[in-house]
Amino acid sequence: MSSAFLSSAFLAGMRFEARMMRRDGAIWFALLILAGVTLFALAMGASRVAAQQAAIAAARADETQRLTNLQKTLAQLQQGETQGKPAPEPPPYRDPRNAAFMGGGPAAAVAALAPAPLALVATGQSDLLPPAVRVTTGSKDSFLFADEIDNPANLMSGATDLAFVVVFVYPLVILAMAFNLLAGEREQGTLAMTLASARRPSAALAGKLTARVAAPIAATLLAVMAGVWIFAGWERLASPGFAALLFVVLLYGLFWAALAAAVDGLGRGSAFNALTLIGAWVAITMILPAAINSIAAFAHPAPSRIDMVLAARAASTDADKARDASLARYADEHGGGRPAGGSQEMTLHRLATQEAAFQRVEAIVAQHDAQLARQRDMADRLGYLSPAYLTYQAMADVAGSGEARYRAFLDRIRAFHVDWREFFLSRAKAGASLTAQDYAAMPKFTQADEELMARAPAGLAGPLIGVALPMLILAIFAWRGFRRCRI
Repeated sequence: MSSAFLSSAFLAGMRFEARMMRRDGAIWFALLILAGVTLFALAMGASRVAAQQAAIAAARADETQRLTNLQKTLAQLQQGETQGKPAPEPPPYRDPRNAAFMGGGPAAAVAALAPAPLALVATGQSDLLPPAVRVTTGSKDSFLFADEIDNPANLMSGATDLAFVVVFVYPLVILAMAFNLLAGEREQGTLAMTLASARRPSAALAGKLTARVAAPIAATLLAVMAGVWIFAGWERLASPGFAALLFVVLLYGLFWAALAAAVDGLGRGSAFNALTLIGAWVAITMILPAAINSIAAFAHPAPSRIDMVLAARAASTDADKARDASLARYADEHGGGRPAGGSQEMTLHRLATQEAAFQRVEAIVAQHDAQLARQRDMADRLGYLSPAYLTYQAMADVAGSGEARYRAFLDRIRAFHVDWREFFLSRAKAGASLTAQDYAAMPKFTQADEELMARAPAGLAGPLIGVALPMLILAIFAWRGFRRCRI
């Protein structure tokens, strides 16, 4: 019987509050703005995904065109040799038979990371790494950091995506709806009537709170569903990743609702509640994430990406200078002549220089990556202090733009780079010319991260627990505050 009274009081409170909210134009305006901003963010995410897809398509078209031209030139050279009418010898850097030069640029392979099905949800790491790179036999600095990724002003201001709206804007609307449920009624003199008319006052108040917070949460979830349907296709709505996305948004909203209810349950005034909740929003969404990154960077300092690129390129330049000095010294000692063995000897000298640069650059990049890995591990552990940090990471993982997928992409590039160098440099060192069969047998980069994306929803357990646990604790405090409520 007690549970029936409780349920009846809860539903009565929720229906009453819903009727009151329907008459408030400000609430409708706030919900429409929230839904509109959500749709706008998804539209911006879809445009970014389209730009990434266009960049990948252009890179692959360029690769196909380059290889077609090289194979055409190779066929012409071989045809001239067989007919006894050899064509003019092209310079080494344009000769499709020259393995040392072709693997270093003209025949470079494209390694691309296609946007995930829900990539429009979060920018994540996609603004720091290009969607496609041209892998060569040179050191990583010659291709991995060769392009400017984005306008620096855009990088400073950040991207407008769904993750940004959910982490920063969404909580503000929930807090605005729920911060003064008790305080507002107490100040307006209607709390006495509410408590006197309900058999279970705490259940009635919980129902009123549910009506208030359900509106912005439902508006956001419906806008997300509509936006993904419009900009990514209805088939995305049936994916496990989309279900995980909705659950992340719901849980994050419930956390802020529980926080607002817990503060309101303290029995203070509306001004106190507003200031306290705004302070909590600033701390959770802005101060704590920045502090987490700063502490991790202080504990495991690493040079900036610019410093790493400059150091890597300096190592490559030093190797080139060492080669030039070696050749100049040989010329002085042998009366200005070139090394014995002609062009093959020059090729071996060039390859030795490339290998020296490669080893030095690899050491610099490996040191930088190891330090960044320590930073990430520490930041992930400290991230449990901020539900906003965890929510953003979870949404980035669902979108396929999180740290794990990009680390896996770079690891595959690293392995492919080794295979690519072995393919071309082994032939160059042996003095063998590339043939049509060699062009057909060149290593091909494969993305092959379907399994990683399939495991992404299962990997959200940690962040979700990190948001759910404080939410439950705050809900308990809020319930106790509602039960202690007095006029």
